[in-house]
Amino acid sequence: MSLFTAGELGKTTALAGTVIIPVLITVLLLPLRDFISPTDVAMLQLVWIAWMAQQFGKSWAIATTVLCVGLLNWCFVAPYYTLHVDDSSNLISFMVMLSLGIFISYLSDQSQRRLHKTRLAMSQMRAMYMLAKGVNSCSDWTAQCQYAARLLTRRLKASVVLEPSATPPQPVEGQVVSQIVLPLGQPKVAGWMLLDEAVYRRQQPLIHAAQSLLSQSARSVQLQQQAQQQQLQMELEQHRAMLLRSLSHDLRTPLATIMGASSMLADTDLPLTLAQRQQQAANIYQQSKLLDLHFEKVLELSKAQLCGDSLQLSSFSSDELIAGALARRPDLTTVVRADFQLGAPLQLCGNLDLLEIALANMLENAVKYGQAPFALQLSAHTQSSPGQYSLLLSHPLAAQNKAIPDRSHGLGTLICQTVAALHQGQFRLQLPDPAQVSARVSATLEWQA
Repeated sequence: MSLFTAGELGKTTALAGTVIIPVLITVLLLPLRDFISPTDVAMLQLVWIAWMAQQFGKSWAIATTVLCVGLLNWCFVAPYYTLHVDDSSNLISFMVMLSLGIFISYLSDQSQRRLHKTRLAMSQMRAMYMLAKGVNSCSDWTAQCQYAARLLTRRLKASVVLEPSATPPQPVEGQVVSQIVLPLGQPKVAGWMLLDEAVYRRQQPLIHAAQSLLSQSARSVQLQQQAQQQQLQMELEQHRAMLLRSLSHDLRTPLATIMGASSMLADTDLPLTLAQRQQQAANIYQQSKLLDLHFEKVLELSKAQLCGDSLQLSSFSSDELIAGALARRPDLTTVVRADFQLGAPLQLCGNLDLLEIALANMLENAVKYGQAPFALQLSAHTQSSPGQYSLLLSHPLAAQNKAIPDRSHGLGTLICQTVAALHQGQFRLQLPDPAQVSARVSATLEWQA
């Protein structure tokens, strides 16, 4: 490994090494001219020629070779202090020395070029690794472009701009240095890379690798967005199918009952007693109430789905949450006060309206499909996971359903899932085997705020 580099020494040092050092070697060896042969002097000069070729390249080494041959002929080959050569064998020696110096210069220059290419390739491979690692750690396309721009600017020692936009960048007025613009993303352009043309010519492998990597990352982001859109579309279709099933299940029987009872009351040819008319009127009222409850739950689901873009969070107590849920289902108040085991008051956070809707549906399903004792437990994970809350409602499985009107088939679970998803949580309903004697149903609502 050399002690100095060409960049540190500069052209002045290279010129000094080409002229001064060969002259100094000649002056130092001149008193020993009677004790050493010209071949020994030539070997010492070749050592210096090799060092010059290693440090400054073939041009300076060839110039040093020519000067060393001239000094060897001038000072160490008779007749001295003249360039005249009496012996032709010395002329051949000079030609061999000159050829050997030029050959050493070319070999050293090739080795320097190969070493430079190897170092450049290793540096580019390291930069590619850092770029791939950093880009993969960023999930957002804008963050990926910012990281890649910082890394490329630092590695290339030149300004590299990455525009995370499909709109082509406008040329800067008065720009002196020519710039090149490379697209990012295939087949759909998701961004642009701007850099100097001179830098692009020197670092084409690294720049092309960065372009390919960012294009693949942009394509991956596009595919993820398409997958999310397809997932949302699929969930929307599932919700629509659930609503259609609910409408088919919950509207068909009440409407048929209402139509039959109303037709009987409207038929003047059909004799009905007062008790029969009261019974038909009661049937119409009961089925109308079922329809009203059904549309109430459909509106709750619609409200939960419409709150996705503007979810407002607030702090409240668990007592407020339970009271609000019971206000939405007043017919459950007596059952909850008598048969439910409630925990100590707890401070919670989230969208109070949506959580009241979810809890009201959970209480309704618990009373409908379960039996006492009911256990309602709320918890706030403020130490291990700040901002995470959970609501657990468990009860034994009832031998037979309670005599509570069927309010919208399947919409309660869908409403709870929607509310949990809006709070970046999840809703789990565990239904045990009915054959088990001590079977318990547990419904868990987890959310973040």
